[in-house]
Amino acid sequence: MSQDRETSAAGLDRLFSAYREACPDPEPGVDFMPRLWQKIEARRSFSYRLKRLARGVITAAAAAALAMALLLAPQHRATPSYLELLAAGQSHDNIADTEIVQSSYEVENPR
Repeated sequence: MSQDRETSAAGLDRLFSAYREACPDPEPGVDFMPRLWQKIEARRSFSYRLKRLARGVITAAAAAALAMALLLAPQHRATPSYLELLAAGQSHDNIADTEIVQSSYEVENPR
């Protein structure tokens, strides 16, 4: 069993050494971070930029719709109740009835 461990440890060591050879450590320098970001930006695709643009447009459209809804919403005025209209003597029903009575009176009694 100990020989199996030694064999697997040796195989693991070979794997790590092969990995180190395949992926060398980057040399740190003054322009390390700028070069790294240039590589990252180069890999970003057109669809990523399109997604960012679409999110911005959607946000702007939502803000514009909200602003228009607030501006165009009818101002809520307190309308008098039916009882208040009756008390004031300006009921729309009474006005319509008065006009009907006047027009029927004029038909029956022409001048």
